[in-house]
Amino acid sequence: MTSPTPTIAPADFAAALPPHAVSASVLVTDHSGRILMLHQAHAYPGHPAWWQIPGGLGDLGEEPASTARREVAEETGINPAGTLRPLVIDYRSAADGWPPVIDFAFDTEPVRDGQHVQLSSEHDAHAWRTYDQWLPHLQPEQRAWFASLWHAHITNTTNLLTDGRDTTLRTTAGS
Repeated sequence: MTSPTPTIAPADFAAALPPHAVSASVLVTDHSGRILMLHQAHAYPGHPAWWQIPGGLGDLGEEPASTARREVAEETGINPAGTLRPLVIDYRSAADGWPPVIDFAFDTEPVRDGQHVQLSSEHDAHAWRTYDQWLPHLQPEQRAWFASLWHAHITNTTNLLTDGRDTTLRTTAGS
């Protein structure tokens, strides 16, 4: 006779799970193919202030697409139209005192050229530039993530990343 399997209360099981933060952002482009990026007014601990697409951390229980929509509206005054399509899902390991972060980046329909941007206090500038024009403005640790984001946008795919780097092997020329 085997002994019964011990059971654990659901609350105790949940309390033993590792903590993760969730963040979500949106690649906002205009009809000319330019990308909207925002410059941080205040740097995150351990990083310089940098240019980033609109996004931020999710609230407890908030679904990633809802986080993305809320953050874009709060940071830019733009309300993304239509269904948000996932471009990149990035598992970021714990670092610099942060827990692991699961980061979702979404695509949305292009906005009209000249779209007004109303910045929140989190950012001190915004700009619309093409992918190539943005490259000199990125921090080195952003470049692989941004390349994967743009590749997913132009190929209508979704990329899975770990710590900002594509986890799949690409076999196409130039990848």
